[in-house]
Amino acid sequence: MEGVITDGDRATMLRCAVAKVGRDELKAALARTSDPRFQTPKPVANALNALRKHPDPVAAVGRTQYRPALPYLAAVISDECLSKTIELLGEHSDDPTDEQLREAIDKVRESVSDVTIAVMLASVADGDMPASDLCFGLLAAEERYGLTDWSERGDTPAGPVRAPREGSTVTPEQREARRLKKQRDAEERRKKQETARVAAEQVRRAKKMERSTASAEPGAGPVEAKAPVVGVAPRLTRRAALTPAQEEEFDRDDPWAAGVVFAWVPFDSVDADQADLDGKSRRCVVVAGSPTHLLVRPGYSQGGAKSRDWKSVPLGRWKQAGFDQPTWIDVEMVRVPRDPESSPVGRLSPEDWNALW
Repeated sequence: MEGVITDGDRATMLRCAVAKVGRDELKAALARTSDPRFQTPKPVANALNALRKHPDPVAAVGRTQYRPALPYLAAVISDECLSKTIELLGEHSDDPTDEQLREAIDKVRESVSDVTIAVMLASVADGDMPASDLCFGLLAAEERYGLTDWSERGDTPAGPVRAPREGSTVTPEQREARRLKKQRDAEERRKKQETARVAAEQVRRAKKMERSTASAEPGAGPVEAKAPVVGVAPRLTRRAALTPAQEEEFDRDDPWAAGVVFAWVPFDSVDADQADLDGKSRRCVVVAGSPTHLLVRPGYSQGGAKSRDWKSVPLGRWKQAGFDQPTWIDVEMVRVPRDPESSPVGRLSPEDWNALW
């Protein structure tokens, strides 16, 4: 086989295939995804919902903001076609030869359009299956599907296409490479989850220690319980500036927006004197929120590098906001776990919030 089919190639082919679906068929597929039993990640659900409301989903389906929905939409469009093909392939459905796949598709074509078959092949090609490369090759080579010029219509760099060959199959080396990739991805997800858990625990510990220190100070009387800052965020003149990816996950109108919370913030670089520490619990300003995470901008005290950074924003009413000393708010945003057992310890004034944007 020549060359490598990249992930960008597969995504471009999928977009081109779905874009050829008729308006009525596409709207019917979108309607099926509104079923509550159709479970999808939040970014995908948002993209599907936006497409359902769009006056011309066919023209919009290739736009960047809707791309997370395409694999799910393609699966819905081609579900019946794929079931028929698998049934015809029988015991060869997992890893068919070129001839076996073509024979099955010829029979499916008696009741299914070439457009739907193309979406099915693109859906399989976009997945991590033994037949993925074979399906991609058929789409790239067969003029009947109208996708031989797929690379010219995509906006991602196209890798060289592997032409399908008689009896072609995935080599053991390729299968092993895919297995290792899945294993690495799973390990990476596990590490991220563990990091989030440790960060949340460190924040809880830091807040507990701070409360204990405050109550143990000489001459300190009973510590008055400070009512948690909750409720709806105040009316703010300026809205947080988020990237499209951040908008998909976070809500600007979260009740904690403009609130001040404790969060574990990683250091920009390793401290030679404290090499065992990789971060610190800091008071941060909440920019936006989701059910499980917050998007925050960390606060830094006077004297540090951040307070001398021209991009950092000094707070005018830092004490009122819940900070214990003059504070500068970093321009960079950090995604941190949301502690369901806590709440903001203060809130920025509208003037300080507007100065951040």
